[in-house]
Amino acid sequence: MKCKGLIIFVKIISMSPLKISFSVFITYLLFLTFQTKAQIGGTNSFTFLNIPSNPITSGLGGINISKANNDPNGFLQNPALLDSSQNNLLSINYLPYFSGIKYSSVTYVSKIKKQTFGLGIQYVGYGDFQQTDAAGNILGKFSANDFAITLSHAHRQGNITFGGNLKYVGSVIESYSASALLLDFGGVFKHPKQDLTYAITVKNFGIRLKNFTPFDNPDLPLDVQMGVSFKPQYMPVRFSITAHHLYKYDITYLDKSIVKKDLSGNVIETKVNPIDNLARHFIFGAELLFSKNFNVLVGYNHLRSKELSQQNISGFSGFSIGFLFKTKKINFSYSYAGYNSAGNLNSFGLVCDLGKFIQ
Repeated sequence: MKCKGLIIFVKIISMSPLKISFSVFITYLLFLTFQTKAQIGGTNSFTFLNIPSNPITSGLGGINISKANNDPNGFLQNPALLDSSQNNLLSINYLPYFSGIKYSSVTYVSKIKKQTFGLGIQYVGYGDFQQTDAAGNILGKFSANDFAITLSHAHRQGNITFGGNLKYVGSVIESYSASALLLDFGGVFKHPKQDLTYAITVKNFGIRLKNFTPFDNPDLPLDVQMGVSFKPQYMPVRFSITAHHLYKYDITYLDKSIVKKDLSGNVIETKVNPIDNLARHFIFGAELLFSKNFNVLVGYNHLRSKELSQQNISGFSGFSIGFLFKTKKINFSYSYAGYNSAGNLNSFGLVCDLGKFIQ
């Protein structure tokens, strides 16, 4: 899978920008056409890795692997986004998730002997729960949490950057635990003259080190993604398009407990048309570049919109908005992402240049 992706990537970067865009789209369609149909809902472990780790990613729709800028959070989306310009940048992010769940992440980038490395820590705390016996007697409390520790490295060769992440991932529920060792591989091509970036990445490829029980063996949250970010020359907007789950065509989750019937009592089969299914693979984002110090972020995630919106009531589900405010020493970002009528998510982030604080 990885080799095929890199071959495609090397071939497309030698073309003109227009041909690249067309080739990426056609390659994606062909890739999906010949894949086995398989749904992704409820089949994977460590799915907290799919939660946007910072407000910028969340504001752009939840996934963005091609936004190349001075952001130390980028390597968690695509290791090839790690860059020497991020040296000494520290990022702290906080996401108050649903039902009192708290998700936070910290990233730091440093240059060591002309090589650029990134360190990331992600933590999800699910809070405390009552522990009872089979008869319902309260025995005490227990906690649950997920975490990931990521070490990243990237190397730039001309206009192309290749990067890799090594991740130790764990999950703890009371006295039970599970862990895995995962790898991310990514490539980024930056156009030498235009504000144009193409990217490809393979995420969460690895092995499980420990399962909760001997009978528990869920799939890892593998994903293959391609993306492009571009800014038209005379427009203060940078657009992004990201395609995810490229190794599967059918990523629709249909709840079998919901049965629809017509007036005669006949069961109506629930189907998703091919165009809708194809659209679920895409995320669209845009940065409105009002000034060097202030940007507005907007995004749309079609999969989230379809999976989480109520029947015939989509509302703000799938859409997201945010902003980035920059100063010389600190950048502050915020996003508001729509999930469903039961609740939406706020996300907060700070990036500081330690080199300017520690002289």
